[in-house]
Amino acid sequence: MHIDVEKYSFAVFPFLKTSDAVSIGDITFRSTEDTEHLAAGQAVCVKEIAGMLFLQDNLRLRSATYAIIPYVDLNDPGVDLQLLANIQAVVAYLYASPHSIFGDLFLSSEHATMAILSPSRVPIDVVRPDFHVEATEPPADLMPDSRGEVKGYAGLYNFRHYFWVAKGSRLYGPKPHMTLNISQDLSADLTRAADARADYRLLQKLLRKPKTTVSSRIFTAIRWFNAANDKSNDDSTAIINLAIAFESLLSLPADEKTDRLIDTIALLLGRISRLDIWARQFYDTRSRIVHEGRAEQLHFVATDSRKISDGPLYRSLLSYGRQIFQLCLGALLVGADLAEQAGLEEKLVTNQERFVQICKILSDETIGACERLKHVAPTVAAVERYRFVSESGIRLDAMIGSIRLAAKALLACESGLAQELKERLECFVASKRTNDHLNELEALCALDHSLPDEPSTPGMSHIQTVRELVKVVWGYVFMHYYWLKERQPAEHGKA
Repeated sequence: MHIDVEKYSFAVFPFLKTSDAVSIGDITFRSTEDTEHLAAGQAVCVKEIAGMLFLQDNLRLRSATYAIIPYVDLNDPGVDLQLLANIQAVVAYLYASPHSIFGDLFLSSEHATMAILSPSRVPIDVVRPDFHVEATEPPADLMPDSRGEVKGYAGLYNFRHYFWVAKGSRLYGPKPHMTLNISQDLSADLTRAADARADYRLLQKLLRKPKTTVSSRIFTAIRWFNAANDKSNDDSTAIINLAIAFESLLSLPADEKTDRLIDTIALLLGRISRLDIWARQFYDTRSRIVHEGRAEQLHFVATDSRKISDGPLYRSLLSYGRQIFQLCLGALLVGADLAEQAGLEEKLVTNQERFVQICKILSDETIGACERLKHVAPTVAAVERYRFVSESGIRLDAMIGSIRLAAKALLACESGLAQELKERLECFVASKRTNDHLNELEALCALDHSLPDEPSTPGMSHIQTVRELVKVVWGYVFMHYYWLKERQPAEHGKA
């Protein structure tokens, strides 16, 4: 990731330490003690920020974990924060792995607190308020300018709370008494998690992929799961948040949620004895909390009967729920990965649909010609892969239209085209449309002959994309073209 040394921000996990650099979602996080590789100004900022991070009272954190990121304008952050929010959610989720026996969390969600700090001028009044306060020790010397501002940082805490700090400020945790875990090490823990469980590895992999409807649903569900692990919650609130996490993950309908939850969990994890009993008890408790404000029974009744009076109270519904949620998410991630490896999604799409999609992308003039060709390249590659699969309904006008738009884009994108190729592209774009498409097919034939079977110009990916599209379309239509050519003299004779 390129970082402009004059324009940057910092993403910080104050309460997580790391012994080594670790890449999460293509962003590299390091210990605040690791600054040797930084530009001088960046190193000064990291030292200043590290000096602001406190556990409690006057106990400053010895080290924290940070990343340098492109500058975040906190007045208008836009979508730049989405990846960071997903990274925080995944880190909190991995550290929330319940104990295999007792179901207790390893770390609560507060330990994955993230602060984003952007160097800026900040009002002295917000970093040094003077109403109804007194200093217990001499403050750092800050000299405001003519606008009453000092050099500092505009910050965003856990993507909810805005704050402003300057040299000498103190930044504490989100709850009155934060604790640190001795064994916690972000770099080692993420590596260990990925090695131990496929779903943890796939979740980290998901951070590096483009946004999809499924990934958005997963990250939303994880955030609700993390909300259930907030120490500020009582068990009733945690159950509500965890129920929302299940609903988000499994796309449960508005009605019949209990039955659908039972069926979906059974489908993902198998017909495990008493799993359906837990699911019914969990969702009945959730409904009682929502509709009555409270539920007296928050523990699992260990019974094979639907009557909760028929068995002893056992562990909490919540501790089971956390483990079952992670198992369900793991099953979905592994299943999605298997489907991706098999190319299942693209196998359900016809080449006719791909040609229409290519036309749609290349017709979008809100983005540049080069970007359009870049966006269609994967679809063109898929067309080539499935060109020998028999399909009905593939349309000549869609194929020719895709090449016409691709030719226009290439002419606009590449100024250094060979003269012959440029002329053939222009000829095809200008070819007259007829009912039988003969003129366009003749221009396509000439264009195909001007493009080698193998790319001859390494690195010119836009030409290669158009070449591949032309070759595959010509493979579809060349027999039809020669059939039209053979008919042409006969039709002239009849005339």
